Amino acid sequence: MPENARERDKERAERFKKERMAYVGLLAAGLVHEARTPLHAIQLNAEMLLEDTDLLPVELQDKFSRRCKRMYDEVKSLTRVLDAFLTFARPPRLAPEPTDINQFLREFIEYERMEMERAEIVITQHLSRDMYPVSLDKHQFRHVLLNLFRNAKESIEQRRDQEDSDCSGEIGVASEEDEKEIVFTVSDNGVGLNEDDVEKIFEVFYTTKPKGTGLGLGIVRRIVEDHHGRIVASPGNDGGAVFRVTLPRVLFLGYDEENE
Repeated sequence: MPENARERDKERAERFKKERMAYVGLLAAGLVHEARTPLHAIQLNAEMLLEDTDLLPVELQDKFSRRCKRMYDEVKSLTRVLDAFLTFARPPRLAPEPTDINQFLREFIEYERMEMERAEIVITQHLSRDMYPVSLDKHQFRHVLLNLFRNAKESIEQRRDQEDSDCSGEIGVASEEDEKEIVFTVSDNGVGLNEDDVEKIFEVFYTTKPKGTGLGLGIVRRIVEDHHGRIVASPGNDGGAVFRVTLPRVLFLGYDEENE
């Protein structure tokens, strides 16, 4: 197939994808709007019922309280799923700015360090020096790191449960660059990935977690692709998983290499 025909097919496929996502976003917005009102009413009434628990006979208070709390928690969980689906289907417009990816990673690691220490997980860093900046919407891209770190933490905890042990947890963050791209990785020593996971893990509603929504990594991939990047997952050398994010170094900043 001639190169220009291949490019036209690619552009057509991209345009179809954007139109489909716009339509899905419209449907999602309507669904979330319609569902939020009754969900909010259920949640509010569950809270009010909990406040009246002490009016019941003592022998009924515990059972009543547990059932109301269960209802409240389930509604809250469903609301989170709806919000995540809306974020995936109708992403906000990006506001990118030139960013030192290493500084961005360091700041995020400091933000997460206390929570990981409480979970007895060590964060290690191997960041290349003097890297070229990339253009990021920092607010959006924080969701990428949040999801990757949360997945790593849950994977480590899942391994501890399966092995009935207190194995040391570790999340590794590394960065590097070549002539055109910036790459950073987030790795862990959790339960790892199998071949099916690697192929499907970024698909919407696919999850390996008992209580997962299957939306987190779908949102991660969309945000990375919106930044003209790509993300791949692979098993780690010694178990665990590695998520590799690649971002363009020059193109996305709007520079023309011939004029440098």
